[in-house]
Amino acid sequence: MKNDSNLSGYLFLVMWIFGVGCASPNVNPATPKAHTGYVDLYADSTGELSWQVVQMDPGSGKGKTVFFDLKPPRDKILRFAFPPGQYLLQVTFLNQAIEKPVEFKVDVQEGMVTPVLVRLEEAGTTSVQTKEYRAGPTYGGKYGKRTKHGAYEGQMFRIKTEVHEPVLYRTKEQMPYNSSSLK
Repeated sequence: MKNDSNLSGYLFLVMWIFGVGCASPNVNPATPKAHTGYVDLYADSTGELSWQVVQMDPGSGKGKTVFFDLKPPRDKILRFAFPPGQYLLQVTFLNQAIEKPVEFKVDVQEGMVTPVLVRLEEAGTTSVQTKEYRAGPTYGGKYGKRTKHGAYEGQMFRIKTEVHEPVLYRTKEQMPYNSSSLK
């Protein structure tokens, strides 16, 4: 009996960690999977953007990170696989000064891709604080650490989204907004 409760506890933990029924990040299958729809996030910016995408729970206001990467995606399109339904997503960029993350609703339909254009609009300037840590030998031959503080004016952005009508599934390379058309 004790082993059964441990097994169910482990099973629950595995399901919680892997998020049964949640999004699969940045996928690109050759054909759509059954009982699955897709959301493409793409930016009109030619700059390198580091994305964070959170799936929000409208009831509690809490979110689960479904994508976080400091490296910009190679093809500039993030594709997520979801079971059909309506989702509340939140997007921000980790390498830009952002006014606040943007939240938007998206309908996911089986075998379809819902494109979402994400745009950055100028929203003024901000003071960016910097800290640089250095460690190494000092003039006296001992080991030491120092911190250098700085600041500069940087551009702040507001994120806007345009959720488009779902289209029949195609791979990311076949979509009209793929990286070659964004250059």
